Amino acid sequence: MNNVIDARQINLSPFGATKKNNLSFNSDLEFNIINLIKNQSYILYNKIKISHCEIPFSFYIINEYNNKLVLSTGIIYIPYGNYNANSFITTISLLLPINMTITLNSSNGKFTLKYSTSFTILQTSNIYKIMGFKINTSYISTENEIILPFPANFLGTNNIYIKCPNLILDNYNTITKDYITLLSIPVNVPPFGIIQYLNSSNISNLVKNIQLDNLEILITDDDNNLIDFNNLEWSITIEIESIIQLNQNTKTLEDYLSEK
Repeated sequence: MNNVIDARQINLSPFGATKKNNLSFNSDLEFNIINLIKNQSYILYNKIKISHCEIPFSFYIINEYNNKLVLSTGIIYIPYGNYNANSFITTISLLLPINMTITLNSSNGKFTLKYSTSFTILQTSNIYKIMGFKINTSYISTENEIILPFPANFLGTNNIYIKCPNLILDNYNTITKDYITLLSIPVNVPPFGIIQYLNSSNISNLVKNIQLDNLEILITDDDNNLIDFNNLEWSITIEIESIIQLNQNTKTLEDYLSEK
């Protein structure tokens, strides 16, 4: 008996999706691909890998997941966009209550909020990572001032995670405690650039599904939030490798090819 590898490339993009579950976000999609994984007795096992991908950095550092600062004086929503500390101060200063100020300590990178009376940052805020405070934590002013405990963070997500919920894989993500992450890609370009990945090490994953006729794709950030690509298209090329057992008495490569 001999083994051969049947490799098939599949090019994915939102334009070709069968279903877009979050519309212009382009990060929760389904693709109908008949016989993506085939149930055949002569296939010993299947492997999957991402050969390469091109993903636009069209998502925002401040977005629908982290733009809310809840104060005892009211809720402040920061417009979606890409900010640094200075542009953030300029924007939020126009939204803060009259007589409330925000400054940045250039030595330690921490924000300070000051007001004309006592105030509180409430735990329902979701901008904690950007501004430098703990999740699900309230902060009460001392002498009408709150010095936030951690440096501000305008780096955005450090990685993009490509997940396939309907694939049975052995990969493990310690943040989300799931086994569906096919690939993690570092974000190593500035906003509005192109994040590129090339599988130069030929890394692949064993797929334990026996039969599969569709593929689900989720693309998330470091906090497991579905990314909003703002309707821009990305391109992901996957490769399915089927390891085929050929028996000289019962099966030939020509027989196999005739059944594809």
